[in-house]
Amino acid sequence: MQVNKILTKKVIHFLLTGVACLFFFTLSAQDADSVQVKKPKVHSPAKAMLYSAICPGLGQIYNKKYWKLSIIYGGLGTAAYFAITNTNYYKNYYNALAFRTNGGIDQYYNIYSSSELSTIVAYYRRNVDLTYIIAAGIYLLQIVDANVDAQMHGFNVSDDISLHFSPNLMPNPMTGTMCFQPGFKLVKRF
Repeated sequence: MQVNKILTKKVIHFLLTGVACLFFFTLSAQDADSVQVKKPKVHSPAKAMLYSAICPGLGQIYNKKYWKLSIIYGGLGTAAYFAITNTNYYKNYYNALAFRTNGGIDQYYNIYSSSELSTIVAYYRRNVDLTYIIAAGIYLLQIVDANVDAQMHGFNVSDDISLHFSPNLMPNPMTGTMCFQPGFKLVKRF
């Protein structure tokens, strides 16, 4: 009788210990459905280029390079200022030259000859064209910049990228055994 009680207590103790272990292991483990794997956000260079093509600077905002907006809009604003100014001068001198060739007396009659007025018109026309080319160049450059920034988005620039020399165990070519030979190996850590 005494043996049965002891045996029963041991069996109950074993079962309770087993149930407790299963309970704790069940609590610590997670179901495969409840585990959410966080996918890294893909940073698309094509999307950055498209955004920059639609609106200058939007690709830089997508890349979180906000400081480049001042450079882009400063360059485009300067190009727009010179385009407007040169266009106004061009129209003014062009109208004066057209008025003079039709036999009229313009505001520059006593200042410039007809050939000088023609040279000034050509000068401002060339400046207008050059200003539009520069504006287009700034526009294309900011699209390329957005693409390059997006491609380099995940690039690691930590201080731990370095090269170290360390001693090395190399096989002896004569005997084929591992032994310490004087020498170094180059180790690159990422």
